[in-house]
Amino acid sequence: MRIFTSHARVLIASVALIVAGGAGIAAAANTAAPSSNAIQTGMGINEYGMTKAFYNGGTASFTYSKGYYCDKSVTSGASSGCEAGANYVAPPAKNFDPLYITVPLGFNVPAMSMECPSSLVCVDHPGTIDLSRLEPALKALYPKLTAAQLTGALKDSATPGHEHFITTLNGGQAEWWDVKVVGVTSLKEWNAINAHESFAFLNQQVAKKLTTAIIPTNLFLYFSVN
Repeated sequence: MRIFTSHARVLIASVALIVAGGAGIAAAANTAAPSSNAIQTGMGINEYGMTKAFYNGGTASFTYSKGYYCDKSVTSGASSGCEAGANYVAPPAKNFDPLYITVPLGFNVPAMSMECPSSLVCVDHPGTIDLSRLEPALKALYPKLTAAQLTGALKDSATPGHEHFITTLNGGQAEWWDVKVVGVTSLKEWNAINAHESFAFLNQQVAKKLTTAIIPTNLFLYFSVN
């Protein structure tokens, strides 16, 4: 269970998520693009490794064996070819399941406390993602930036730190997973969601509008659940 107090925010004030701090967004507009972790646009480097996810009130382990896929028929300004805010058109397979990732917005949690930290690229994940379609929803977090400045900074963002939630084990068989994003806008809500360790609770909070809506992407990850 990964729960953090407001005091912890002071300890990691220097850690900025691309979508969690105005300074981070502003800096992104003036720095080189982060690594896309790609062999070509829309296709990730094949790596082997593991992360964990929340499932049905507990945790499960993922084993990755293939690089990410991002549908190139969906426009993206990121070096990886990945984006959030528009759904895929051409999936990599006929059958797949959803993978929900939660991202903290407007507050910090210790970077290394998340399953995929903001400062590192998780195995078989893209290093960058285009978040510019989310500019209207994120604008309130960055009042000092114009819409054009924020859109520009979001086009080739470092993939933010996040947690994983799944709704099935798929019998332990490897498959493609359709990535969907949920932005969490308070530390209290972040802790509550992590404490319940289930998509069922996360979905309840989405329905109550205590988080963002579920945001589609053109990104798929490939793994089996152990």
